[in-house]
Amino acid sequence: MERHFRGSAWSLAAAAGRARLAGIAVAAVVTALGTGAWATDASEVALVESITGTPPSVQLMDYVRTGQVIRLGPQETIVLSYQASCVRETITGGTVTVGIERSQVQSGEVTRTGGRCDPGRIVLTGAESHIAGRTFRGGPGR
Repeated sequence: MERHFRGSAWSLAAAAGRARLAGIAVAAVVTALGTGAWATDASEVALVESITGTPPSVQLMDYVRTGQVIRLGPQETIVLSYQASCVRETITGGTVTVGIERSQVQSGEVTRTGGRCDPGRIVLTGAESHIAGRTFRGGPGR
């Protein structure tokens, strides 16, 4: 015998459960997009770590692409961190053309520091590969 409870607590609980599930799915997609879990553009070669001033073509924490041109005023500074070469550049003033492993700078000053790294060979050890997390909302008793 089948029972239908229209407008009852059962249907409200079911609707709330579906809404919660939809919210979790949306949160998972937003998290994956924000963390780069999907493929990023291969021409994105460096991260903007900091900016002094307001260059029109970039913002803090933007990825810049090969061939992108950034025009800096005489007192404006940008710090780029290259993924492939692990080079970190601090550039003040001038015209910056983003390269694959470093920038070309005209009429400005650039300071480069290189790190020892091999981003293509990062391997997690057993201790790090099982790290996970859980989010609790609403406090105790929910």
